[in-house]
Amino acid sequence: MKPPDVALRGLVLQWLDKVAADFDAAEQLCAMGGRFREIIAFLCQQAVEKYLKALLVRHQIEFPKTHTSRSCWTG
Repeated sequence: MKPPDVALRGLVLQWLDKVAADFDAAEQLCAMGGRFREIIAFLCQQAVEKYLKALLVRHQIEFPKTHTSRSCWTG
């Protein structure tokens, strides 16, 4: 069953809020210098995955709840 447009929009916005939080944190760490490169890269990678999940939700494409993005794109 596909959610109504209002619910769908809400789910997409939830994912996009998480994306924004990850990017905001990465930007804050960037401002602190190069010491946090690995954490910044991780946060950016997480933001990209969450953005892709928002896109999947928007197009009502189901994806498994997993900690590996590969299964989302090769299934």
